[in-house]
Amino acid sequence: MNKKLGCALILSCLIVIGVGCAQKPVSQSGSNEPAVQGGQAQAPNPSETEVDLGTMNIQVVDVYLADSQVLELEKTEQEIEYKDDSEKYEKTFAALQTNTNSELVSLWEQVELLSIHSAEGTVTLDVHIPAEANLGTSGELLALEALTTTMFQFDEVNSLDILVDGEAVDSLMGHAELEHPIHREP
Repeated sequence: MNKKLGCALILSCLIVIGVGCAQKPVSQSGSNEPAVQGGQAQAPNPSETEVDLGTMNIQVVDVYLADSQVLELEKTEQEIEYKDDSEKYEKTFAALQTNTNSELVSLWEQVELLSIHSAEGTVTLDVHIPAEANLGTSGELLALEALTTTMFQFDEVNSLDILVDGEAVDSLMGHAELEHPIHREP
């Protein structure tokens, strides 16, 4: 009986807080009054997914993780916040490193992202792969597939170039050939 009462009290508090926070949007000035432009209040566009934190964008991205046996990939969804395309790709890579499901394995979890750049449809990632992040041949192939499938979900990305410690190496982890760049399949 006490557990039910405690749960009901906590739920009531969360509802009150949620309702209180959702009453009025905060404008750029920090007040909860609507933004005024030319003497008229501007209503927010509900179809936009941008949050006004320096024009932050919020997007749900598909992230591919391996099953517990590291035999196949499974699609998961994660929400990312970003300001521009480079940050979008960086946050997507970070989501690829994050394991949100205990039954799945992130094949990029221990890989360190040194830098990421995008230009003319090509995203270039420079990574550092510590010894403990090395996978066998099938794991390496699956890791490359997870990365390319995750990054190629963005229509503007036509190719992906992966550098290891700043160099265009022949193989990511010593088992499978690495193309420079990897092109989106038609």
